[in-house]
Amino acid sequence: MRKIGLIYCAGSLTPRGAFDPNPAIEYLGNIRKQIKAAKELLLHGFSPFCPALDFLLFLMLNDNEKISEEQIKKFSLDWLAVSDAVLLIEGWQTSLGTAKEIEFAMAKGIPVFKSLQELEDFQKEGK
Repeated sequence: MRKIGLIYCAGSLTPRGAFDPNPAIEYLGNIRKQIKAAKELLLHGFSPFCPALDFLLFLMLNDNEKISEEQIKKFSLDWLAVSDAVLLIEGWQTSLGTAKEIEFAMAKGIPVFKSLQELEDFQKEGK
């Protein structure tokens, strides 16, 4: 059996108006989807990295501190680079960032899965 442990959760975070006309509500819904997926991965014995939790870093900034979009994207890609696999989260198709993450993963030979079941089947089959 192939050992896959570190899983990068990839999905839409930036609101695109696809699911709700209110960007804040859509953003929170996207965070919810990623965190739920990360929870399921953890319950199934995997170690997920959930980029949706990045918002906590922004909440902890002091008034004179700033994290740029470039910094946060680099932070996520650094984690993706050491991940064993990527799990795509429902709604990922609307995300430009996820498309780049998939491209990055494929270039590094990191497998990309569309469901937890597909990931588990891959691991069991030892492909």
